[in-house]
Amino acid sequence: MPKISAHCLVKNEQSWIWYSLSSVLDWVDEILVWDTGSDDKTVQNIKTIVSPKIKFSQLGPLSAEQLTQARQNMLNRSQSDWMMILDGDEIWTEMAIANSVKFIRDTGKRHKFLISRYKNLLGDVYHYQEEAAGGYRIGPHNGHLTIRFVNLLANPGLHYRGNYPLEGLSNGSGQLLQDVYMTEPVVDAPYFHATHLRQQKFKYELGYKMPDNFEYPKCFYLPRPKIILSPWEKRDLRYILIASLQTPLKYIKRRL
Repeated sequence: MPKISAHCLVKNEQSWIWYSLSSVLDWVDEILVWDTGSDDKTVQNIKTIVSPKIKFSQLGPLSAEQLTQARQNMLNRSQSDWMMILDGDEIWTEMAIANSVKFIRDTGKRHKFLISRYKNLLGDVYHYQEEAAGGYRIGPHNGHLTIRFVNLLANPGLHYRGNYPLEGLSNGSGQLLQDVYMTEPVVDAPYFHATHLRQQKFKYELGYKMPDNFEYPKCFYLPRPKIILSPWEKRDLRYILIASLQTPLKYIKRRL
């Protein structure tokens, strides 16, 4: 059975870090969680999860160059077959994580990485951004997608290059993984990307409503410590009014 090590480098992710870690905890063999100088409740929230899989360290504030080196140190420390890159504002639906692990177990030896799609949340967990806003392209695929699972055995010399926030994974020849795409599979079951629900990166846009039958992350329904905020808070009238004014302009700009 292939071993999977999740790598999570965080700073000021108090809103979602508990959900992020909880959403993948049952599916990976370990999670390296390194804090880089949070001054909110991120560290406190991480410590509410009691599991031998969580390998937590506090590094303190880091420069852009040091952040890339920290990611490389995580990579160097991994003793697993596959690496999962997990941000503190990414929450995995049960279908997304289950399908990803199934790919790895069934056909992982044939692939260098998996391509994962995500829902870019807007205002609350009930609304998401249109696919046309996704600026990523990997091979023939584009939209809200990224590389989140990497086969360490099939990528000798794997290393990070560039400084945060533009660091990228490269192979032993120095090519970014997304530039050497062959026939890597796409996991269409999406995870949640909650970056734009953070105060520092808040975005006003109406987006699309989640389908009525959408299966939300299992961790949203788990008992949670009192210090963990509910994920179910809806966007307020002020948000809707501002987003109503800004959304048409954003839609037009994307299509020009």
